[in-house]
Parts: sequence; C-alpha cells; structure tokens
Amino acid sequence: MTKEKILSTEKKHSYQELRKLAEQFLLQHKLGILATGRKNGTAQQSLVYYNYNGTDISITASESTAKIKNIRKNSGISFAVSEGETCVVVYGEAKLLQGKSAENYLGRPLSQGLQPGERTLIILSPKTWRWARIAD
Repeated sequence: MTKEKILSTEKKHSYQELRKLAEQFLLQHKLGILATGRKNGTAQQSLVYYNYNGTDISITASESTAKIKNIRKNSGISFAVSEGETCVVVYGEAKLLQGKSAENYLGRPLSQGLQPGERTLIILSPKTWRWARIAD
C-alpha cells in the first residue's frame, strides 16, 4: 500500500527549504500537467511544455484550445510536475498575454520556434506550493 509523505516527515524541513527544493525541481524539468476548470465543473488536464524563471511558470498555447477558453472563464489553475516518486503541484491565478505584451514578457516574439497561428502566453505566479514523495 502506498501513502503520500510530505518530505518534511523524513527530516524536519522548514517551509522555505521545501519551497527551495520544489523550485529546483521545476527548474530541472520542462514537461508538466496544466489543470483548468471546464464549464461543467470538471477538470481539463493538458500535458504541456513550460518554462520556470524562478518566479513564474509560462506556457504557450493556441488561442483556440480548451485551456485558453477555460482560463478566460475561470483563471484559477493548478500545475503539476512529477518524476518517479516526487511531485510538485502549484496553484494560482493565470494571466493571459498576447502580442506585444507577451513579447515584452518573454523578451522575444511569441511565435519564435512555434507553429504559425495566434498564440497566447499563460503566466502562472504560484500562490500555493505542494511538494510530496510517494513511498511504500
């Protein structure tokens, strides 16, 4: 039987230490699961590439996707990254940027290296952090 153990149960870690471990984990990965809320109240989950700059998580998406439509209706989202027995989940409000605003944020054109078409930049500034290890 498996149980969720917060890392601090193995050794006493302060919130700041756990947060630093979670941030390092996000910096070491590039693929995560973005969860948004559908109109009917169920979760819409999308596997996405992301960038974490030490403060915000940024994700690009086509304007026509369900994730963008959902965020426009409800900006509360969660984002999870896992590998093996370790998982980091963050929660917060999404901000959407397009055009010059997105370019100014990124420091480059939004469409660079992406397929052509209208793109939207999703910015998540995490408000709540969860760091866990799953163990027997």
